[in-house]
Amino acid sequence: MTNVSAAVVVLFSLLGGSARADGVSAACERLRAEARAEAVVLYAPRIVIEGARAPSVIDAGDPVGATDGLQARASLGFSAIDALRGRAVERIADAECARTGAADRAARVLTSGARTGELAALRAQIAYLTDTLPRIDSMVEDAVTRFERQRATSVEVNELRVRRAVFRVELATAQRKAGELEELERTGSPGTPDLVALARDVRAAERAVADRQASLRALSAWRLDVRTGVAGGERADWFAVLELGYSLGQPFQARANRRAVSAREAELAADDRALPGQLEQLARVMKRSAADLGTEVAALDAELAVLRTERDRLAATETDAARPLVTRFTLDIFELEARRAFSAALATARRSLAGDQP
Repeated sequence: MTNVSAAVVVLFSLLGGSARADGVSAACERLRAEARAEAVVLYAPRIVIEGARAPSVIDAGDPVGATDGLQARASLGFSAIDALRGRAVERIADAECARTGAADRAARVLTSGARTGELAALRAQIAYLTDTLPRIDSMVEDAVTRFERQRATSVEVNELRVRRAVFRVELATAQRKAGELEELERTGSPGTPDLVALARDVRAAERAVADRQASLRALSAWRLDVRTGVAGGERADWFAVLELGYSLGQPFQARANRRAVSAREAELAADDRALPGQLEQLARVMKRSAADLGTEVAALDAELAVLRTERDRLAATETDAARPLVTRFTLDIFELEARRAFSAALATARRSLAGDQP
């Protein structure tokens, strides 16, 4: 009976409420407005006007004979169970709103698909190339100066300029791709969410909707109505009716509700096309990709170590003949380091997406 009392207490506040534009999505506004339209009728008292023809009931010894008469009745009634049902309808709308939000976040992440985490990698690559290009400019200027002093060849200068142009194009391409992904992210899922946690959120939102729908169905087993009014025929008098009802099917309904909730969870678990299944599949792809990228970074580190050793050995000779080779090795190192910056950042982002610790 506690729930019934609570329903009576909040009745008038519920009737006076209104949908608030608190920044929720249009879908949530629609769901809540539809629920409100249904619930407000359940919250409100009901006016009933009746016309009845009722025979008089007399005792065998009553000297007055049986008489028939017309009777008019007007009453005001309130159902506590209906009020609870209205609240349950609005709670379902809230749960559906949360489910819509979780599904929307999941759909936006899935839209990125295999490109998930690429923006962070491009930003790392852009940062590296932006810092490195001034060093390449200095190398070109130094080669031009040495050429003017006849200590470098035109081939060496031209090679440096071509390699610098390649780095500039690579930077511009990375900036273009990052801009495209930033625009997609602006209308998509920001950051790098944990895909496994997001799948759990979607399942939890689905469970919440199923639970609240079961709670609404459970109220159908009860009835608690209060009605008072006036009845008039040859004379008028007031009356009051309190009606409490309970369906003996309620225990069976409770078991069926639990089975329905469990079946919904099993349905989601078995359907790979459902959002949780797609998110978990993407998490597996991200985990495999992160492992492969880790192997790639290790291979790049090994190659970079070899190149640095060889460059340093040649630089130690301090001869004009060694300078072109030192320059070539340095540019090769820059190229591999830019690639490493991209791959390492992508591996970190994808480990995070898969729910693994970096």
